[in-house]
Amino acid sequence: MTSQIPSRRAFLAATATAAGAAALPLTAASATPVGNRYALQRRFVDWRFGMFLHFNMGTFHDAEWVDPKQDPMSFNPAKLDCGQWADAAKAAGMRFAVLTAKHHDGFCLWPSKYTKYSVASSPVKRDIVREYMDAFRSRGVTPCLYFSIWDRTNGVGPSGFDDHPPITRANIEFVKNQLTELLTRYGRIPVLIFDGWAWHWAFGQQSLPFSEIREHVASIQPDCLVLDLNGLTVPWHSELLFFEEPKGGVFCPPGNTYAASQGQTISPSGWFWHPSTPSNLLTTDQIVDGHLKVLEPRYATFILNCPPNTDGLLDDTVVTVLKDVGKRWRPNLSRPPLPAQPDVVRHLVTPVSATATSGDAAKAVDGHSDYGWNGQADQTLWTTTDRLPQAITLDLGRRYVGLDTLTYLPRQDTATPYSFDEFVTAGNITAYRVSVSVDGTTFRPVAKGTWAADHALKHTRFKPTTARYVRVEALSAVGGGAAIAGQFDCGGTDRRPRPA
Repeated sequence: MTSQIPSRRAFLAATATAAGAAALPLTAASATPVGNRYALQRRFVDWRFGMFLHFNMGTFHDAEWVDPKQDPMSFNPAKLDCGQWADAAKAAGMRFAVLTAKHHDGFCLWPSKYTKYSVASSPVKRDIVREYMDAFRSRGVTPCLYFSIWDRTNGVGPSGFDDHPPITRANIEFVKNQLTELLTRYGRIPVLIFDGWAWHWAFGQQSLPFSEIREHVASIQPDCLVLDLNGLTVPWHSELLFFEEPKGGVFCPPGNTYAASQGQTISPSGWFWHPSTPSNLLTTDQIVDGHLKVLEPRYATFILNCPPNTDGLLDDTVVTVLKDVGKRWRPNLSRPPLPAQPDVVRHLVTPVSATATSGDAAKAVDGHSDYGWNGQADQTLWTTTDRLPQAITLDLGRRYVGLDTLTYLPRQDTATPYSFDEFVTAGNITAYRVSVSVDGTTFRPVAKGTWAADHALKHTRFKPTTARYVRVEALSAVGGGAAIAGQFDCGGTDRRPRPA
């Protein structure tokens, strides 16, 4: 209902006030660090069950990744009814939903003024994002959005699979402009799922800087949680984890206490609708006993993909299964609350480059991380070639005032594909020293300590400082010889570092 959506002026005023409140400094008396998003993460895991709606150009071309630059006239859901989707979600007991506002080919389900490749050029000529928002809100199901950073039609990343075009400032502004449309037109968006980014072989979260995109989202909607599909089992560049089950049987591990979600599609046919979808569905038992009851104690919401067909409707068979699920499943309200979550570094500064005493330093800051098709992590690793100690120096591109945090993501691969019970630790840094410099010549130490050898994200806090260069020395590592390190980032936990 449009009455639930504030005017753009009122909405921006409210979010600006909230952003100012979120920027208050951390004090010794604070019970919870400002950077911690626990209340929002707990709300998400308490939703427990949601609907993923893969509905876009791929629906009309029997494809998971449709080729770019399709004829917009081919997008023609003649019986489109977002209310039918919402009714089915409500009947199933789902608390939220996620719509693919834009997938990898770049077709937009809203009339974006930054591209002609949208519903405005299709026979529909309707703002499907708005209809989806209104329909789900009116049923008490919270609407969220999915947005692909990779855009094969509009030149954000490669159009094919062999080219590697550079990411330009125009590309970055295009992404930010489209996000502004989505985050200012439709009211509050509590969760935004990014895709086609951290795992992309041709560009990562350095060339298209995560820090700038995350700050942009927070400047408009400070309470919007970001879920980046990066294939990790620990938080990094994201406040929620995502386990993509169809990708080789990935399942949230027992004992998980991170705020998480698991995505599976109701039909093994694929994420988008295919002619075989209506006759090839998970059973009610598979959804309730095999997923909801298993994932609930692991603090993982279950996001069940239910793809609308070419008419713009959920198939009758899908609706029937969802009704049965709603009759069978009830949340376990005695589950203990989500355990305390790691602090989130909300104000990252993306390095522009890195150098090292040995090895390929660029691999420690390129922002690439995913699980490969063989179940092993595709996280790029900085591997030193000489004995320790070895050092890597991050160049932030300019001086920043207020840097106070360095994070280190160790290697994420497992001994057995998708097992998540035995992570490889060889080379993980266990003792370190951090130094900073304004000129790249004279460095002064700001932190020194030890890290556990496990795969969890490491945080090192130090007194707020001014620097352009941040150096990390690996003093010892698992195995004692060469260090095989993961990703490094720095920034501000409580306040945004500002250019000097």
